[in-house]
Formats: sequence, structure tokens, C-alpha cells
Amino acid sequence: MNQFFRLVYFLKYAKKETAIRILLGLGIVGAQFSQTWFLAKMVIAVCEKRDMKEILLCFLAEFLSLFIRASLIKYQEYFLKKYAAKVKNEIRSQILDKIMVLGPSFKNDQRTGNLQSLITDGVESLEAFLTQYIPQIAVVVFTTIFITSFMCRLDRTVGLLLLFMSAVTVIVPHIFMPAVSDVMVLYWKEYAQLNAQYIDDMQGMSTLKSLGVSRKEGRRLQTQAIGFAAESMRNLGISLSDSTLITICITAGTSISILLSAIHVAQGKIPYAVLIQVLFLAGECLKPMNDLSIYWHNSYTGLSVAEELLYVLDYPVSEKTKEDLQNTGIGEKPEIVLQNLSFQYEKDGIDVLKNVDMVFESGKVTAIAGKSGSGKSTIVNLLLGFYETEKNRIQIDGKALGSFEPDYLRSRISVVFQDSFLFYGTVKDNIRMARPEASDAEIMQAAMSANAHEFIVNLPNGYDTLVGERGATLSGGERQRIAIARAILKNAPILILDEATSSVDCKNEQEIQNALKEAMKDRTTLVIAHRMTTIEDADRIYVMQNGCVEGCGTHEELLQKDQIYQNLVRAQSYE
Repeated sequence: MNQFFRLVYFLKYAKKETAIRILLGLGIVGAQFSQTWFLAKMVIAVCEKRDMKEILLCFLAEFLSLFIRASLIKYQEYFLKKYAAKVKNEIRSQILDKIMVLGPSFKNDQRTGNLQSLITDGVESLEAFLTQYIPQIAVVVFTTIFITSFMCRLDRTVGLLLLFMSAVTVIVPHIFMPAVSDVMVLYWKEYAQLNAQYIDDMQGMSTLKSLGVSRKEGRRLQTQAIGFAAESMRNLGISLSDSTLITICITAGTSISILLSAIHVAQGKIPYAVLIQVLFLAGECLKPMNDLSIYWHNSYTGLSVAEELLYVLDYPVSEKTKEDLQNTGIGEKPEIVLQNLSFQYEKDGIDVLKNVDMVFESGKVTAIAGKSGSGKSTIVNLLLGFYETEKNRIQIDGKALGSFEPDYLRSRISVVFQDSFLFYGTVKDNIRMARPEASDAEIMQAAMSANAHEFIVNLPNGYDTLVGERGATLSGGERQRIAIARAILKNAPILILDEATSSVDCKNEQEIQNALKEAMKDRTTLVIAHRMTTIEDADRIYVMQNGCVEGCGTHEELLQKDQIYQNLVRAQSYE
């Protein structure tokens, strides 16, 4: 039930729209009730052979009510789209903002497909609950008060019966809620897992084909999909149970109301004209409850998402507030110091870094060499603030890394990763992402500095060429040069090159190296090395092994005195 109210809380971002939705619902019910009441009055007037003028007035009033109702329904359909879009956009924004704040440390523990399902389909499924069911509760409350009062004037017993049946239709779904909730949560988890697996297989299609296991994986997915279909039917059976019960209650309430009125007419307690009004109005009185039942049924999937949605939004973050953090303090050529730094990805896990001491001198190039798994990339993740460290273990210009506001910290760092990510869009859009306000001339200049301009202008549409998802239409070297152009355009005082040339051929490596030399000018640069040739000119090289610093010096010094570095260079020469 707590999750129920937590979801309702999202409507505070659309208070005005929620109020309008309730008013529209009341207007539609009122017009519908008026239409039926005037129809009943017209039938009574005809049966009692009253003046044709009275019959005509009832007909015109009924037609006017019908027109008003139709107009309100049409506007409500249009309004609901805007209302739902605003609420869903707010929820999606909160989820994305939270994931961005949590960073890779959170995302790496989740399946991308699960998060994608949550943000798209999960939030979409909340529409029925938030924009239809919740406002309809208010509509039902107000209309029940009015209808009960009106019907009690005609026949007190019938009015009280309708009040009782209205209460039943609201309460019954919540009696079923514990059972339905367990089934729906399982249903959503099955759906998210299936969706995540499909995304994994689509992204790994080339690997599956090359291994010759695509058909086997297809059969596995088919089995999983059949299992999900069975779960869906089980979920449907349970959800239809309470809907059926509500429908029975509404139908029984209407029938019993008419029967009671007929008995009262036979007993002489009420005139037959009242029976005709009850005959027409009893069903209309319970229609808002029927709509409420339909909206509740449509809300099941949305309610199943609540647990995962709130898990993300409630995931703990650092207790530091923005007021405690700095938005200044990193100079144009900052010095970075790591003091006795140790780090574990998991609490009580293995030390990935052990008592690391390093100094990245102001305006100079510092490199870190070592085998895979030695801790090089972990240092990059820590410098970017993706994970928290012990206080003051990392300092920039004498200030603790954790004292800087994360967005400010990252605005002062440019990074070129080993596998640079390009977003679906144009070449220009991908470069401009580093500095959205940059002009076309600045983008072109950054591309020239990155040795990317020549190949870009030869693309079908030049800088306006779509690069495809993850930059699939470009070669590895071309993607890297665009990433370097992006880093140059950002013009941050700290540059991190995380094995930026390890996945390209020798020709591309030379072009990229030339581009990197341009990017390193007047910056404090950290180079994570895979190819030893890329760090020969570094001002200082740290050698790492098993999370520890095992050596430090220039290329020449390490060749003479450090056996681990000698082995790395020797191994490279045989590749």
C-alpha cells in the first residue's frame, strides 16, 4: 500500500492537469446522467400523454446533454494525451537523473535491458493508474454522494443499495491486491528479463553468428518467450477474477435496484413514474464504478513496476549536499595527487588498488603501464568520480576530489576511452556533445586538430552524415578521431587517454597519435597504455601490477632498472 501512495505522489507535478481531469470526468458523468434522466422524463411524459411541448423540451434537453457529453469525451481524449505525457516525462526524468547521479557503479550491476524496459515500457504502463484510475476515484466519490442523494429522494432503499454497491466496487480490487501484486511483480520481472535477453542477442548478433549458436540461442529465447506467455495468461486469469466480481456486483446492483422499485410500486409505496426513472438511471448510477474497474484492471502492469521503479529512485547516494561541494578550484594546469590509495569495488571484496601513491604533475604527461587487471582503468573511474574513495586519498590542486561537485569535476576532464561511444546522430552532433554551444567553425577546427576533418568531408553528407548506432558505420580509427575531436572541443584542463589506440591498426595509430599530441598541449594528461610505443615520450611512467605501483620513471630509466616494464616492452615487441 505504501508503494500505491508513493506512485500517487508523482501527480503533484501535474496538480492542475489532475484537477482538470477530475472536472472533465464529473462533467461527462453529469451530462450522461442528465441525458438519461431527460430520456426517462420524456418516456414518462409520453406514457402520461402530456403536452407535446413538454415532450419536445425533454427531447431537446436530452439532445443537448448528449452533445455536451460527446464534446467533453472528445476533449478528454485529447487532454489525456497531454496530461499523461507530462506525468510520464517527469517520472522518466527522475529515473534518468538518478541513474546519472549513481553513475557506472550502479549501472554496471544492472542489465541494460532491464533499465531500458523500466524507463520505456515500465513508465508507459503507469499511465492508466496515474492519469485514469486515481482521478476516477475522485469522480466516483463525488458522483456517489450526488447520485445517492438523488436516488434516495426517489426511493431511499434503492439509494442506499446503490451506495453499498459503489463501496463494494471500490473496495473489492484492494482486497485482491496482495495476491495480484505478487503475480504482477513476477510478470514484470519475467518481461524485463526477456526484453534484456533480446537486447543482448541483438547487440551480440555477430558473435552468435560467428560461433554458430544463433539457432540454439533462438530456441532458448523461444522457450523463455513461451514461459513468459504462460505467466501472462496466469496473470490475466487472476486480474480477470476481480474484474468479473466487480461486473457481477454492478449488474446485481442494477437488477436488484429495479426489482426493489418494482416491488415498492406493487406495494403502492412509490408511483410507477419513479420505477421508470430507476429503470433508466440505476445502470447509469453505477457506470462510473464500472469505468473505475476498467481503469484498475488496466493499471495492473503499472503497479507491478512500482517495486523496481522505487528501488532505483530510493537507491542510496552520497549524503553530501550541493552546498557542501565546490564549483571552482581546479586550475588550467592542475596537479593530481594519489596518496596511499586503496580501493575495493565491493565491500569486504578484494583490493583492486593497494596503497597507490602517484603524482600527475601540472601540465605534463603521466602514463600508467601494466597488464590487464593491474588497476589502471580503476584509477580513471575514481578520477571521474564514478566511485567514492576514502577522504583526501585523491587531491586535485590540493583539494580532495570528493569536495568538488561531480558535474563541475567532469567538466574539467576530457576522456578518450579505448572503445569510444558514438551516439546515433550526425558526426557534428557527436562532436558538439562536448560543448553544446560550440559553433560549426569550432567543431570543424577541433576535427582538424584531431586529424578527422579529411575523412569527415569525404563522408556522404560530410559533418551531417548519420553515424548509426554506436557509430557502426565508421571504422574504429574514425570513431577514435571523432572522440578525440570531442575531447579537444571540450578544452578541459585534464585529459585522460584510456588505451585510446589499443583497438586500431598501425596506420590509424600513427594518425591518432598525431592527433593526441595536439590534444595534450597545455594540459595535465594521464595516459593509460596498452602499446608501449604510445608512452615513450611521457614525462613520467608508473608501472602497475596486481593493484600496486611497482616502478616509476621515464621510459629510458625503466628500461634499465624495472624488470616488469622490460617484460611489458619485450612482450609488445613480439606482438
